[in-house]
Amino acid sequence: MAAQDGVGPTVEIPGILHLDMDAFFASVEVRDHPELRGLPVVVGGAGTRGVVAAASYPARTRGIRSAMPMASARRLAPDLVIVPPRIARYQETSALVMELLSSVVADIEQISIDEAFLDVRGARRLFGGPDQIASLLRSRIRDELGLPSSVGGSVSRAVAKIASARAKPDGQLIIPAEQTAEFLAPLPVSAVSGIGPKAVASLERIGVRTIGQIREIPPSTLARALGPRAPEIIHLATGSDRTGLGHRVRDKSLGTERTWDEDLTDADEVRRRITSMADDVARQLRRSDAVARTVVLKLRSPDGTTITRSSTLDQPTSSGERLREQVVALWDKERHRLRRIRLAGVRVTHLTAESTSAVQQELTSRSALWRDLETAMDRATDRFGTASLSRGSTLGPAADGAQRSASSRDPEDDRDARDGSGL
Repeated sequence: MAAQDGVGPTVEIPGILHLDMDAFFASVEVRDHPELRGLPVVVGGAGTRGVVAAASYPARTRGIRSAMPMASARRLAPDLVIVPPRIARYQETSALVMELLSSVVADIEQISIDEAFLDVRGARRLFGGPDQIASLLRSRIRDELGLPSSVGGSVSRAVAKIASARAKPDGQLIIPAEQTAEFLAPLPVSAVSGIGPKAVASLERIGVRTIGQIREIPPSTLARALGPRAPEIIHLATGSDRTGLGHRVRDKSLGTERTWDEDLTDADEVRRRITSMADDVARQLRRSDAVARTVVLKLRSPDGTTITRSSTLDQPTSSGERLREQVVALWDKERHRLRRIRLAGVRVTHLTAESTSAVQQELTSRSALWRDLETAMDRATDRFGTASLSRGSTLGPAADGAQRSASSRDPEDDRDARDGSGL
């Protein structure tokens, strides 16, 4: 569709993307266990009543699908690899995916653990058209999280979802506005989300098997077959649907990251650097009257290998000590995987206003002491600057402790920390 803006015709750009992780549970398992790559892998219960929760694409080529009884899957693939589900791991990875999406696109509607709609109209000026944004998101998810994903784009959410299904696996398909009806016409009516077996049977009884055939049927006849959804389906089939996001979520976050000219090879030095970052992010939270529920640690080696790990707290916090405990624990778990560190970052997500958040007060003497100490540190840094105070644990064995602390950040890093664009 074209519109006149007083200067010349402007083309309607598809503004809605649907991103869907490919075989999400199975892909996470293959990523975490590379020896499974290329094998028919399924996630699910191995017992006699077990069912397939997710199947890798090598398993799908054998005819294995989600919700299939595991006994049937075994008959199709005697060499089947069955992996028990790790729901906490999938939830953690999902949170990282959604955080990555939110670093590029502000308007996100997460609809399941492994898929989301994105309104990219506001991101075009920074990142380009929908094709470029889809490529950026998919490449970042692969590079930073080691997972495949597919993206569909259109002027409507329903068509974007259909397009992403057609792009699988590991692809993207953006449908121009003027080609929407042509794209939909040959597809089976079951491709439309919400048209289940009963609706398919009702449509087949009136001679409708493809989306294009819907346009040939009188609305009154379609109403008898589809009920109250008939006008919505007609709109879709004619290419005139423009339904966007439902509940838009602006996933606010704060963070900072540093890239060093010389790689860090000493684990204690990495610990000092991320401790300084945790304190810096905590100060951002307190200055913003905010608390965070999740802390994210990002690490990158010189060869580009990137690890992103997160930890969710029982209670939201703005304490640097609490954040430090989390990022150091994450580092201790992953330090063996990266011998040299070129980049590190700390970010917090799931923010709420401290003044309106029901934060459970920590009553231990230790936590109360840290709360008082950090309040005093805030007053000192507000008056004298970040160079005035730093933790003893951020000082290295040499006399360059100030350089090793958060106070050594460049002005550019201060800007990144303030606007939350560090990660």
